[in-house]
Amino acid sequence: MLRTSFTAAVSFVIAFAVAFALMTLTGVAHADETSATDKLRILYSTRFTFTDGGVPLVTVEIMGKRKDVKLRAKGGVLVRPDGQGGSAVETDGGEAWTITAENTKPAMIQDWTVVDTMQPDDSTGVAAAMTRWKERGFEPRSFEVGTVFGVDGEVIDTREMRIAIDPVAAGKGGTRAADHAKRYGIQTFVHQELVRRPSGTIVAKSGGTTIRNPNVLWFTPKKGTETITVVDVPTGTGGSQLETGTEDRRYWGAVYVTLDHDGSLLAANAVPEDKLLAGLVPAEMYPDAPQAALEAQAIAARTELLQKIGRRNLTDPFLLCSTQQCQVYAGAGKEDPRTTRAVEATRGIVMLRDGGGMVDVRYSASCGGHTEDNDAIWDGDPDPSLRGRVDDPKAAMSRVTDDSLDAFLAGGKDAWCNHGKIGKSRFRWTEKRQADDLTARVSVLHPEIGRIKSIVPKKRGVSGRIGVLTIKGDKASVDVTGDLHIRRLLGGLKSSLFEVTREGDTFVFRGAGFGHGVGMCQMGAIGMAIAGKKHDKILGHYYRGTHLHRLY
Repeated sequence: MLRTSFTAAVSFVIAFAVAFALMTLTGVAHADETSATDKLRILYSTRFTFTDGGVPLVTVEIMGKRKDVKLRAKGGVLVRPDGQGGSAVETDGGEAWTITAENTKPAMIQDWTVVDTMQPDDSTGVAAAMTRWKERGFEPRSFEVGTVFGVDGEVIDTREMRIAIDPVAAGKGGTRAADHAKRYGIQTFVHQELVRRPSGTIVAKSGGTTIRNPNVLWFTPKKGTETITVVDVPTGTGGSQLETGTEDRRYWGAVYVTLDHDGSLLAANAVPEDKLLAGLVPAEMYPDAPQAALEAQAIAARTELLQKIGRRNLTDPFLLCSTQQCQVYAGAGKEDPRTTRAVEATRGIVMLRDGGGMVDVRYSASCGGHTEDNDAIWDGDPDPSLRGRVDDPKAAMSRVTDDSLDAFLAGGKDAWCNHGKIGKSRFRWTEKRQADDLTARVSVLHPEIGRIKSIVPKKRGVSGRIGVLTIKGDKASVDVTGDLHIRRLLGGLKSSLFEVTREGDTFVFRGAGFGHGVGMCQMGAIGMAIAGKKHDKILGHYYRGTHLHRLY
């Protein structure tokens, strides 16, 4: 059921949301925040603004780690040294630009071990945690992450307070966090602090024109109806698949080029939420899916987008990455009338927990008949909205174990995700790997094991996905942990829900599903829509204890 009290005028929504977020997080804003003394400040902030049309403006990574960035726009490009709303440099022609960097200095980043998390208004708990870790000989720090904004009396607060200890150089925090977890018997993870931003000069050239500017340059098409094309954008990154490529991609709004952590170049897109979702939803779900499934995907994607702001990419000059680690955003030109209609039909609708707060939305292509608990796939506390459950309305099985796995893989024909041609192709799968190939792949990280003799699941989640895998060699054995790590190490398997047998020199993997299996099963959503379920019923099935709310 959609719960909404949306009656205020759009102008009030914009004013309230922006003012509330700015006063809470960054102080009162001034005009043209991307200009003057600190052009990078807004890019690293944890807040977003609203467009004149009343939708959030979001910054999304296009690509990083580049020596140069090439872009173009039909009809020409405006170069804006002071950001959107600032002055523009217009040249004759100027359709194609090449951007490089000079005199660069890398960022300084520290890894901290997070030893406790709590709500930001729990001042007593924060003080007690700080005292406890001081008594253990550390100099703890507290970090507030997330964002807060309000619309028509509804305050959306995604903040959390992190208590962290033992800062080390970037890249070394994982080992420290593991050591502290073992020593104190707690869950830990790494929080990165941006101690110093990268700096340098951005140089843009087109024909005989050269423009230099500190740290960042913005680019917009001369014609407001046109897009900007960025050349050689990487594709297929961030997931378990091993094949990647590049393609030229078009983007609505503005593209800015700034510095990555190491002083190389990074390109990002500042785009209104509706344009972003119009390009994102067809990249996440097939546009020919039933409309109810597309609407469920649009709501899930919008909720994920807003929930992640200020909680991820904390050391990056953008709010969201564009790979499978965040959301797959392929830019303009990927829109489809059906998915765009789903975005428009669900404008401003997000999922909230019944007890308050925004849902930590996760979804994957196919759960294979059973979704998974969030804490079985990633570190962190169990999330009541992300509990694994069987996706077959006729199944009696509630948990997949080693003993029941064979029967599970042989059955489940009535699962929601076993509908349609694509759903059936991802529902069950078999892949083979040669022992020599696996030995070569595994030995890169674990040369001590020698030639692989057997692969044995050691720990499974509620869906049967493997959390710990023992790989036995002729010299030693090693335990491999983590869903994505297991899948990549074994040559890019579709999921970690599998059983493995050996036939001579060949390992045979017989599995189910595609992806991590947490949250909404996209093939299952399609199956439920085919059966006549509406978007609210679909989302309620995959995210327990939640309701829908229209924010704007």
